[in-house]
Amino acid sequence: MIESTEPSEPVEQEEGNENVPNDNPFNPNDISISIVPRTIGQLVEMLEYDEILIPKYQRLPNLWKPKTKSRFIESLMLNLPIPLFYFDEGADKKWRVIDGLQRISTLEHFILAGTKQNTISSNREPFRLQNLEFRSEFDGRLYTELPRDIQRRISTSQVTINLIGKGTPDQVKYNIFSRINQGGIQLETQEIRTALFQGYQIDFLEELVSPDTDEGKSFLKATDNSIPSERQQDLDFVTRFVTFFLMDYESYEPDMDSYLTKGTIAIPRSETEQLKIKQSFKNAMELAFDIFGRDAFRKRTNINDKRKPINKPLFETISVRFSKLSDSKRLELRSRRESFLEQFRNLQLQSKFWASITTGTATKDRVKQRHEDFIELIRYYTL
Repeated sequence: MIESTEPSEPVEQEEGNENVPNDNPFNPNDISISIVPRTIGQLVEMLEYDEILIPKYQRLPNLWKPKTKSRFIESLMLNLPIPLFYFDEGADKKWRVIDGLQRISTLEHFILAGTKQNTISSNREPFRLQNLEFRSEFDGRLYTELPRDIQRRISTSQVTINLIGKGTPDQVKYNIFSRINQGGIQLETQEIRTALFQGYQIDFLEELVSPDTDEGKSFLKATDNSIPSERQQDLDFVTRFVTFFLMDYESYEPDMDSYLTKGTIAIPRSETEQLKIKQSFKNAMELAFDIFGRDAFRKRTNINDKRKPINKPLFETISVRFSKLSDSKRLELRSRRESFLEQFRNLQLQSKFWASITTGTATKDRVKQRHEDFIELIRYYTL
């Protein structure tokens, strides 16, 4: 019986990938960024008409405390300079917030929530200023309760915007996002991809992890609900599956983040094609649970070892390889489960396979190693 002691960490961190080179760097001539001057009033107006979109990633809007929001508004009252904003201009000409999310959310919460019933603000009470440092006479006031000259000073405050042009390739945008994401609470790589690909691609990925879909239920069962949705770790896992399902390991070129961005771009819009991926994913998750139980996607070299955290390279390899099997081969693996598990433990004792799931896992050789070794193991049991 496999030891079921819970791991201290739900997901094993990948190591040794920091210096894996990108074999397909972008062309610097593809960078398109323009400097756009605006006023606070113009940004608020764009928010009102849904011309500025707040991306759906886990570094959620309105993380600032009321005091921090109030001090930002006070800076506008005092005509103090504020940091640059970064926006991405989509094909629909709407701007996606890339850097400045908390400032934009503060403007929406303080100004729009009290004066307009737009779709963003209608479910939230406007906040009152508090703990102001220089203009404490306005503590406790809503925007509509400020003197007209103070409202005007806020709305006419100048801001500088770096606008990433709509013709900029997605891979270039991803790199720009990563480079400006150096301070404060850094975005995870999946959060950046989610900001980039708002629309059907992210909706599709979310269905793969949703407890309301059949494939999502299978994912949650196979992973024993161990992969957090916080900071979109669950989406990162299924993005890895979809990428290697659509493009497979033979076309992999480092680095991993760039490859996963290409995989996200490759998600088909066709519902028929999406259904094929969902069914293959569901089949893989069900087979993984039937074979490994609560130990799926975790390292194990000895049956008596404590249960380890989920390993992302193993999830990538097992899920994709299982998804490619026919019904008859999945049935054959189920029938030979115990022997398969023993040989899988033995495989992990081999130094090259162990290295491929442990350190430097994003190099081309180690991606190739783990997929081909696992393919050989499956082939032995399904001939």
